[in-house]
Amino acid sequence: MIGLGTGATALAVHGASRRHRLRNLRPPVVAWGDSLTAGAGATAAASYPAVAQGLFAPRRTILNEGIGGQTSTQIAARQGAVPIPVTLAAPIPMRLDRAWDFAEGLGGWQSRAAANPPAVVRTEGNALVIEAVGTPQSGAQVWLGETLPAGTRCTLDFDIDMGGSGWVEVGLANAPSASHPTGDWAASAGFSVGGRRSLNLTVGSALSQTANSILILAHTRVGTYRISNLTLTAHSTVAVPEKGVNVLVQSGAFTGTIAGSIGGIAGVMSTDASGAWTFTRSVAGPVGTGTTGVFLPAKAATLKDHTAWIWAGRNNFGAPSVVKADIAAMVAHLGHDRFLVGAVLPSANDTASGVQTIATLNADLAAAYGARFVDLVAALQAAGTGADDAGDVAAGRIPRSLRSDAIHLNAAGYAVVATAMALADAALEEGA
Repeated sequence: MIGLGTGATALAVHGASRRHRLRNLRPPVVAWGDSLTAGAGATAAASYPAVAQGLFAPRRTILNEGIGGQTSTQIAARQGAVPIPVTLAAPIPMRLDRAWDFAEGLGGWQSRAAANPPAVVRTEGNALVIEAVGTPQSGAQVWLGETLPAGTRCTLDFDIDMGGSGWVEVGLANAPSASHPTGDWAASAGFSVGGRRSLNLTVGSALSQTANSILILAHTRVGTYRISNLTLTAHSTVAVPEKGVNVLVQSGAFTGTIAGSIGGIAGVMSTDASGAWTFTRSVAGPVGTGTTGVFLPAKAATLKDHTAWIWAGRNNFGAPSVVKADIAAMVAHLGHDRFLVGAVLPSANDTASGVQTIATLNADLAAAYGARFVDLVAALQAAGTGADDAGDVAAGRIPRSLRSDAIHLNAAGYAVVATAMALADAALEEGA
């Protein structure tokens, strides 16, 4: 059942058996679009996806994937329909993830060989115990089996009980071998109070420009330290000087991150304020191969099975052939027929020629998608009241009573869109 708003009549759209099936099996919806989908001009709660999900009984999940200022090509690229080719400044760097369960043994940890006498290193329960027995700068070290290059960002998380002792230094070192774990610091941090620690270190910030071991160094002659819940994450970024479609843009500003993969290596793409991209891998693995590839947004796969409500083209309606090709690609990417295509809205600032271009574009979309095309222009125009609204409708524009500015809608306008999309979706499900 779909409600049509306060005081309106509820419309039953399914027979009992079909309704029971759809209530349990109806897939969630993802709304792809620009600022109109995001709800610009109103609150997030008044955006059309937020309002629409409350019109379904039971309530239906509708994800809002609207980003302001984006063209149909950028929206289609985020959805996975338009490829995002990239060129990297270097192969994707390695990522190392390690965790030590000291209940199972030392896991490669040993006494630091540079101290004489060296510390006693053993396990006790789930903790690594380091007993300094008379020599300052004794401690424990583990060889990683990998060499971390300069610039590698590392996070060391652990709990440490200082045992009432003094200062301790923890970090990354460059050790000659696993059998002789000594060498220079590559990055370190010191502290004198125990508890939970999370150290963010960058290789090359100390003496050595590479690291291949973790070192825990006691700076007292006598003391006992217990370390548990120890994990290491080591990774670095790679610059992406070229990309086919810049999807990290919102309302004209370069901003944000997007999860995805390049050549099967998962990671996160980020941008700075100038539009320069960097890629940081999110899964452990060796150095990648090659410096060219295609960035595939993670949501291209995870949201593919969702019912798709597509509302794109407002920001590049002047290239109608591109808009139509992008929407067609988005539909093809889905691989199913559970989708709707919303009409492109005219702005009060559009010229008469621009309004006509949009009208022609919408006519083409209606012809291409039939019952899956939702004429949002007609729905909004039908909801107008008063002489001023009538003048807008006569000019082919959206009634001003439903707008917050020349193009964005207010809460009442988004409610009209929400109802139109929900009813169109229900009609398709009824005909399925």
